[in-house]
Amino acid sequence: MRTLTLAILSVAALTACNTVPEPGPQPVVVNVPQMQTCTPMSALTRVTIPEKTETYIAITEIDNPPYEPIQNKQTMTRVIEEARTIFVNSEGREITDICNMDINPNGMTTQNR
Repeated sequence: MRTLTLAILSVAALTACNTVPEPGPQPVVVNVPQMQTCTPMSALTRVTIPEKTETYIAITEIDNPPYEPIQNKQTMTRVIEEARTIFVNSEGREITDICNMDINPNGMTTQNR
């Protein structure tokens, strides 16, 4: 019985010694002044890129026996790419991050409507 009591006491002594983990490094709080990453509208130039078109001749022909076939030739133009407006900086690079501007796909701003 004595060995059983001694074994229980030694197990109890070993389980009672839990180690408490040391606290990890505390996060460092750095106050960085807020910087403006966008470009103000006053520093930009509005550039309009014209539409790209393709011109071709469409020929339709209708059989007209016993006479010559009836031919119709039309010059047609279709728009491949719509005209658009971009904004460039003083170096000529296109800028898309513009401060306080809501630009729709046509390049017009809500302030100019």
